[in-house]
Amino acid sequence: MAETPSAEELIRQNVEAITHAYAEAGKGNLDVMLDIVHPDVVLRDRPESPDPRTYHGHAGVRQALESSDESFESFGLYPEEFIAEGNHVIVVLTMRGTGRGSGVPVEERIAHQWLIRDGKVVALQVYSDPVDALRDAREAT
Repeated sequence: MAETPSAEELIRQNVEAITHAYAEAGKGNLDVMLDIVHPDVVLRDRPESPDPRTYHGHAGVRQALESSDESFESFGLYPEEFIAEGNHVIVVLTMRGTGRGSGVPVEERIAHQWLIRDGKVVALQVYSDPVDALRDAREAT
């Protein structure tokens, strides 16, 4: 009979899965990310975004990424730090892009807060301030 992993081991596995997903998504391999995402995932934009939206399921994840492609000529997410907090993984990252049509460069430090249950991402909340993402994860734990 397989041994049940410890809480520390589950946290380590969550961080490794999210880290790997970002690396693969950065290479254009979105399917690796979708492999760890629950089919009923809920993805929420930052409330202060110009047009904040909530996306549902794998189709919603793809739609959210396509939305970024429509707004920017070039767009990238560059993870800097992965922080485990209970069943959350907070990814502090830099978002860089060039506005489609305007040519205006955009660079902003944001955070993604991933909620993982039973090895699958069930929610992703985007934050403008990484401190808020960490605080909310600690309050939920």
